[in-house]
Amino acid sequence: FLCLCTGTVPNMKIRRAKAKTQPSNLFRVLCLATVAIFALLAMEFVSDANMPVLHFELGSTKDSNRQMGLSSPRKSWCDRVAAARSGLDEGLQISYPCEGMEAATSAVVCMLTAGVESEKKATRVVFTARNYIEGAMALGQSVNSNIDTSKTHMLLLVREGFFLDPDDARRLEAVGWVIGTAPDFHLPQQYIPRFPRYKTTYTKVTAIGLAEYECAMLLDADALVVDDIRELMKCNVFSQKQHRVAGTLDYFRQSWYYFNTGSILWRTGVEEMNRVFQLSRDGTFMKRFSSDQEFLNHVYPDRMNKRLNNDIIAGKLDEANNGAVVALSWDYNAQTHVEVENSNFWRAHRSTVKVLHFTEKKGWQCEERYDDPISWEEMPHPCDKKSAICFCREAHLYWRALRDAKERGQIISA
Repeated sequence: FLCLCTGTVPNMKIRRAKAKTQPSNLFRVLCLATVAIFALLAMEFVSDANMPVLHFELGSTKDSNRQMGLSSPRKSWCDRVAAARSGLDEGLQISYPCEGMEAATSAVVCMLTAGVESEKKATRVVFTARNYIEGAMALGQSVNSNIDTSKTHMLLLVREGFFLDPDDARRLEAVGWVIGTAPDFHLPQQYIPRFPRYKTTYTKVTAIGLAEYECAMLLDADALVVDDIRELMKCNVFSQKQHRVAGTLDYFRQSWYYFNTGSILWRTGVEEMNRVFQLSRDGTFMKRFSSDQEFLNHVYPDRMNKRLNNDIIAGKLDEANNGAVVALSWDYNAQTHVEVENSNFWRAHRSTVKVLHFTEKKGWQCEERYDDPISWEEMPHPCDKKSAICFCREAHLYWRALRDAKERGQIISA
């Protein structure tokens, strides 16, 4: 168009009353004015479409790039993972398919470590790999609808040696899990827990090393998210330098003792992960703990003070967060055995619960039902394990989540 206006195109002819090889001055003015109008309209369109407009100024190349809205190529999530975990012990590296993943502030993590097919002590209840896989399906379904997936990743980590059938993997991915591998947190033989179900659960400790995130919420496969946890996943609970983990008190033998590790929030970090791992090899500290939960409560002993624990339960938080452990409210780890063992407390706090943790009876141990439970007035007294409803008032939520997860998997497969 500019060539047309200035008459610089070879052999150009303008169709007028008399053909000339060069346009008149008036034609040039009108033509250039038209070009200017089109240019202004184009700039307005670019502005309305939120497209970048480049501004060129003299200065260094770096300054010029910044002024033009140009930046260095964005690092991939894999690059961030590698950089954040620099210095982490190789034996503690968690892996997952990071290619193509968008950046996130936090992660919800579930680990499948092992199922136990048999048990010498008949009094011990054991669970199979199938139980945990279906638990993870129900959990994933519940997590997906209660987080902001653009800011929080969902990682299902399978311990080295745990077999996951491809069909199960597809169903788990259908509810939102990104499936990866967790390393075997190797313990010297003399420190391995005696109870088979806990022999492999130290692997869960490796979640501390997910340093690419500001925090990571570790949920056992027997947990269920029943309300929004977006605010917690912003990681703002760690307000002091010494804070390392946020957890809810465990109700054990009619008293509040330890923090329960079935639902905890880690402030992730390479240095802390390496430190905790070294403690597991320190003969002056280490012993045969009954489980990873007991081990972690000795690493972070803040919740071994019963007076302080009772203050926390009563809502007195003056001293609660002075150590490494941040007090998470009951809402984030409502242990279902409390519905029977301390029913008054359970009923007073149930309405605000965000995370259910099936403890005495797992969701899959409870009768399959989808309707709401009977009223409290109809509950048996005393309530014991022989009654199908006892320890299982919330089981309908587990079965609903599992049903929805399976349906979702079938739709995606189809």
